[in-house]
Amino acid sequence: MNKDELVKKIKELLNEGNIEKAKEFIEDHKDELGDYYDKAKVLLKSGKFDGLMDQFKKFF
Repeated sequence: MNKDELVKKIKELLNEGNIEKAKEFIEDHKDELGDYYDKAKVLLKSGKFDGLMDQFKKFF
């Protein structure tokens, strides 16, 4: 998968409310995500899931 496909999958998981699955997916693909990995991880650790998609979209 390329970065765009990975980001799309993460967005889908988050839209579905699958936060844990999104975390797992991000961890499983951290090498492929490169610098996006750190950004995604910070967002998920924040614990603020209201508007998470809006925040996530800013990075991608």
